[in-house]
Amino acid sequence: MDLFDTALRIDAPGPSGVPVVNNLKLIRDSARFLLGRVGPFEQPVVPATAGNGSVVVVRGREGVKQVFTDNVAFHRADGLFDLPPGRPWSGMFDAVITANGAEHTRRRKLLMPAVHRTAMTHYQAVFADTFERSRFAALDGEPFDLKRECLRISKANLMRCLLGLDDADGLGAFADQIVTLGADAADPRVLLFKRDLPWSPYGRWLRRVAGAYDRLAALIAQRRAGEPRPDALSILCHAVDEDGDRLSTEEIAGELHGFFAAGFETTAMTMSLALITLLGSPDPDAAPPDPSTVEELEAALKESQRLLPAVPITLPRRVTTTVEIAGSPPVPKGALLFMAPLLEHRDPLVYPEPQVFRPRRWRAGAPGPRQYEFIPFGLGPRRCLGAEFADLQVRTTLSLMLERGLPGLATSRVDYGMVNGVTAGPRRPVPVRAHAPKWTVLTGSVTAVWKPA
Repeated sequence: MDLFDTALRIDAPGPSGVPVVNNLKLIRDSARFLLGRVGPFEQPVVPATAGNGSVVVVRGREGVKQVFTDNVAFHRADGLFDLPPGRPWSGMFDAVITANGAEHTRRRKLLMPAVHRTAMTHYQAVFADTFERSRFAALDGEPFDLKRECLRISKANLMRCLLGLDDADGLGAFADQIVTLGADAADPRVLLFKRDLPWSPYGRWLRRVAGAYDRLAALIAQRRAGEPRPDALSILCHAVDEDGDRLSTEEIAGELHGFFAAGFETTAMTMSLALITLLGSPDPDAAPPDPSTVEELEAALKESQRLLPAVPITLPRRVTTTVEIAGSPPVPKGALLFMAPLLEHRDPLVYPEPQVFRPRRWRAGAPGPRQYEFIPFGLGPRRCLGAEFADLQVRTTLSLMLERGLPGLATSRVDYGMVNGVTAGPRRPVPVRAHAPKWTVLTGSVTAVWKPA
């Protein structure tokens, strides 16, 4: 199926413009397009272009609930990451996060040992050790980039917990290669001109996919031949269900790519943005948050995820049958459908003064959001399988930072926007250092989404 069928129609208002151009803007610069072009339209389904049904965004609790609970009408999106069939690496973009129906259930079941409580205990110990190796553990007064250090921490944790490897012999560059495959796939030259030629952007991208698969396949073969280890790769290589079913090499490679693509930058940006909300505010009269307890830290983290989500837009789904969503005009079969945490988390009826960073929204006894109104990791059977891994990593690392003492921001400018694929975060370096002011009045584009009370 073509990525965009611009012949599809929907009787709903939306932004003006050319459908293909708007569709690409939504995918490539989601935060800006959502806030500036989709946000003003408050109906249940907003087309990326008025009257055109090729790409739509679902808004509101009832619509979000319908999409999350109906896995028949709303399937994983074909056409976006499809690879040529019949190659060993053809399944590199097939994972539990994209599977449908019985295959989704099967994969999720076989992946569960990798996120079992026993595995999480091992991962938490790795998170703590990685922190001890970081710049945050021994602040020496020299400035460093908060964003880059959070990326380094997240990459190290993924390599150690998922692959059982330290960053040596160029393996960090290998991890980067895996991560960038998905973001490179969203390049319009790759998305729209799928010609497997040696000189074409698509052909060069396919060579990178094949190279990443070959290295993963070699690691999988090593783990299968060795004794069980506590890393996720080893766990998956030795996992067998009660019927004797196990994941193939191709399936494990796809799942590992999915874990890296979904968990590396998103976790690092969640950590970065949470730290920024603890160190500064665009409001000179705001009181600095005081996460002195586990409950207060949890409240501050959730409020950061609400206000500045690291994933402003979900992965797309394909509409398999013409359907009304929460009373909307019929959404045509074949439409590419997105949901937008960046918009759902800014509903003033759910979050009064949504532009204000206010951790007390999440304290015990506060009237918090209902189910389907806070969706940083999705919900139900489609909830991100790595959500607990990411959440535990962020909470463990932030707790240790608070114990040692936070640095201060060495800049006042923070720009929030898309940094790679579907991930948002600081778009420029955010220098920090010890002995800097512990509270900074922020400037930059972050103030477009985060405003004084």
